[in-house]
Amino acid sequence: MNILVIGNGFDLAHGLPTKYTDFLKFVEVINQVIEIKNNDDISNLDWRGINQQIKELIKINMGNVRNNIFSQGQVWRELLEDNFWIEYFLQCLMYQKENWIDFESEISKIIQSLDNDMFDESKRISGLSDEVYEISNDFLQHKYSQYLFTTQIKIPLTERRMETLTFQEIRDKLYYDLNRFIRALEIYLADYVEKIECNRVSPDIEKMSFDKVLSFNYTKTYTKLYDSCVCAEYDYIHGSTDIKNTIETNNMVLGIDEYLDDDRKNRDTDFIAFKKFYQRIYKETGCKYKDWITEIHSNAQIRNLNYCNKKDDGSKEYVSDYSVQHNLYIFGHSLDITDKDILRELILNDKVYTTIFYVNKDVMGKQIANLVKIIGQDELIRRTGGSDKTIEFRQQQAMVCRENRKFKTNYLHA
Repeated sequence: MNILVIGNGFDLAHGLPTKYTDFLKFVEVINQVIEIKNNDDISNLDWRGINQQIKELIKINMGNVRNNIFSQGQVWRELLEDNFWIEYFLQCLMYQKENWIDFESEISKIIQSLDNDMFDESKRISGLSDEVYEISNDFLQHKYSQYLFTTQIKIPLTERRMETLTFQEIRDKLYYDLNRFIRALEIYLADYVEKIECNRVSPDIEKMSFDKVLSFNYTKTYTKLYDSCVCAEYDYIHGSTDIKNTIETNNMVLGIDEYLDDDRKNRDTDFIAFKKFYQRIYKETGCKYKDWITEIHSNAQIRNLNYCNKKDDGSKEYVSDYSVQHNLYIFGHSLDITDKDILRELILNDKVYTTIFYVNKDVMGKQIANLVKIIGQDELIRRTGGSDKTIEFRQQQAMVCRENRKFKTNYLHA
């Protein structure tokens, strides 16, 4: 069995603008467009930082007679206006200064801070229904300051608002806005990114045939570019894009890793809806890779039964058989710890040989560091050295233009 695992680096290698910052630049332009009163104002749009291909698609969309951005204005307003996460990400220092942002990490910061504020036993706050008096996160504090009385901001009694705010109200607002945010991201990917004509291919991927594809991406790039003749079985573990979806039917997973210790994670579930494992179950993205692992084990057991030594007394002595080999190829995945539960099951399998592609040495170094968090130092050392190693790192070949070579005519098993 040949299994391909792909992450966002796979789409980026094919020249697709799938960074979170690409989406935020798109949102900034859309926010401008939906405020335009007539077509004469489009010359004043600020296009700085947006991907050129996305820019052209927006212009084409604006020129459509029917179903253009202007007619879709109400849809975009319902998704973007007063959206906590849109406001938060757009003001984030990493986005403003470094043109980089990790949505999952930033979501986790907000949720953990709110959970910690609620769980602060020194203030005798321990439930979602409790009123919020103080918030430790600066952005949340600023957003809801009119409802709070804190030690930092002393508001005279005569000027205080009578409305109160509970932790549950904040949590529910954040979850509602996250679902609106995810649907906006889906429209960006399905209606813009996936319309970009891609002519880059990877020589590493092109020469191989895969039985299974485990995609951490929402897009269907591999299907369109490489799987026109041989159909692999797919597992979109984080869901996939569909322009026909709604907020309710969208199945894209955008969540955070477990941050609670063993004592709390099975007891304190107030913020469970923000966690990836919950979203996978709730949105029914499926876990086909579990069946693949079962198949690997089953194949190994069958082969083991055929390999035994016959003893002098006629009885059989079964011996370990390491000849059954399955191949796991990881391309464009950072090996981030948020996907630890899935990656461990595949990599820590003595019947699986893992090849991890890296684009350059800096990326390889980060992948090694992340892999330590996933499987531990001892396992990594054992599996990357010696004649029995099961993990290797391989630098990926430069992408080539599809027009410059015959594409996918000969399928080879790696």
